[in-house]
Amino acid sequence: MSYELLESLSKYATRPPLRIPPKIKSGTSPEEAARATRAALDLSDEDPIPHVIHAVERAGIPVLVADIELPDARHDAYSVWGGDFHEQPLIVARPVNSWERVRWSVAHELGHLVLHRGTTGEVDEEEANRFANEFLYPSSMLLLEWPEAPTLTSLMPLKQRWQISLAALIKHAQNNDLIEDYRVSGLFKQLSARKDPNTGVTWRIQEPGWSDQQPERPRLISAMAERGMERTPSAELFSALTGWAADLMENIVAGQRSAPAVEQMRAKQSKDSLPGNVIALRRA
Repeated sequence: MSYELLESLSKYATRPPLRIPPKIKSGTSPEEAARATRAALDLSDEDPIPHVIHAVERAGIPVLVADIELPDARHDAYSVWGGDFHEQPLIVARPVNSWERVRWSVAHELGHLVLHRGTTGEVDEEEANRFANEFLYPSSMLLLEWPEAPTLTSLMPLKQRWQISLAALIKHAQNNDLIEDYRVSGLFKQLSARKDPNTGVTWRIQEPGWSDQQPERPRLISAMAERGMERTPSAELFSALTGWAADLMENIVAGQRSAPAVEQMRAKQSKDSLPGNVIALRRA
């Protein structure tokens, strides 16, 4: 259904060309593949990725956020190669309220697309995990910034700067031999023991800072409709293009991000609606 929608919109607007590395050579590590992918996407190793989904869509990989059930409840996303010749990649993610989970899940699926193209049967999930960690936080910077005696408190600035979860940070450091196994176990036990005082949920399930920002949402499909058809994206429009039921297309539309001008207007309205004795704070 999603691929047919992309094909229909492509008659009116050009999709970004696919820019991820071609089929990875045998023996290439996930970390090497992640570094090659960052280079292909013109992403500096010295800086965090401001918007992972935007970077992925600019690289020619549409992303959909839709409220669907996945076969494996442990996963928040999946990826496929569509088209007659399996030439068009696609990532589909469930809407979750944790921004770091969305970023990591999309990076994980990007890893599958880069590492496992053409692979049949089971794929190596740990390879995609390592790809995601390296893609979000290059080891060259991790080696420079990793604290000498890591604690959950000392890791929080790294989480906030690189926008990657504490759990992923710990595993990334372990894979780079920056932390002993017993310290890894200890830190994960602390994540499982500490709880959010407001919700009672442990940090292992919902890390501190999970609500500091809105989860990323895709925009490519909406932009193609706006620029190519000069139409506002809607379930009815997408249904007319594809023949699929409008309620199915509504799921796709709901997961898209608004145009930048609309988002700026909403942000201004939200700021203007604050009581007079409240100061609007902005993130540094």
